[in-house]
Amino acid sequence: MAEPILAVEGLTRRFGDFTAVSELSFEIERGEIFGFLGPNGAGKSTTIRMLCGVLAPSAGRARALGLDLFTEADRLRARMGYMSQKSSLLTDLTVIENLRFFGGLYGLEGSRLSGEVEFRLREMQVWSERDLFVSALSTGERQRVALAAATLHRPDILFLDEPTSGVDPLRRRLFWEAMDDLVASGMSILVTTHNLAEADQCDRLAFILAGKLMAYGRPRALKEGLGRQVIELRTDAFRALQAAARSLPGILAAELQGRAVRLSLAAEADPAPLLDRLRAAGLPFESLPAELPSLEDLFVDLVQRSRAAA
Repeated sequence: MAEPILAVEGLTRRFGDFTAVSELSFEIERGEIFGFLGPNGAGKSTTIRMLCGVLAPSAGRARALGLDLFTEADRLRARMGYMSQKSSLLTDLTVIENLRFFGGLYGLEGSRLSGEVEFRLREMQVWSERDLFVSALSTGERQRVALAAATLHRPDILFLDEPTSGVDPLRRRLFWEAMDDLVASGMSILVTTHNLAEADQCDRLAFILAGKLMAYGRPRALKEGLGRQVIELRTDAFRALQAAARSLPGILAAELQGRAVRLSLAAEADPAPLLDRLRAAGLPFESLPAELPSLEDLFVDLVQRSRAAA
């Protein structure tokens, strides 16, 4: 079996008496998008800063591309890319001037530099903005330029820290299409996010809360692991239906989603008797087929379990 492109074991970071990251262990396979999911303050950025060599760990080990990430960092640096949540682009330079500058830092020059700059800007769909100052770009355009800069040297592994924060849905989609193209070209990507729709597009996920790993695996397997089924009920009387559903035994949760009620039941439960009881209460609704819980359901469950254990 091929060695993981990144293997992390027991990674820990303390700041005085505060433990920001506690004994994280996970692996990233070659050619996958690995999502690192959690709320603000969960420890995602601290973890990615350790993996990029910006912050020294308090404990733990990590290997990337067959090398020790902490003792052989100099040999790894040229094979890794990093893009932070806040773009490091120079706003008083144009787009193409920025990429030439960052390309020079990676040791690119001459025709190779020019070729990589044009290739990446076209790939990220910002070639037409090449002569604009970065200060004139939208947030989405800046993020795609920053991604172009982070991949100029064709890294094997790319770390992205909240790359679509503040980006509108259309430009977020373009950004993820660009990430898919990068993976298709041979890169592996670790992306931190608290956006659940984005997380569902990852090959595998790690959920962290308060610096601790709470769940780890493929999105579908994580949803199945909850042992639940979800049924959406559409009705104009959604608040009354929610209240009625919450009073019935066998319904684990009844949450509003827009003008619908989402019922959570045990995976093995027969929903028909419960739905019949709701209809008997005089509350009309349209029932959609049962489906797996969402990552949002998983996230809420993990938070509730974490709080109950505290």
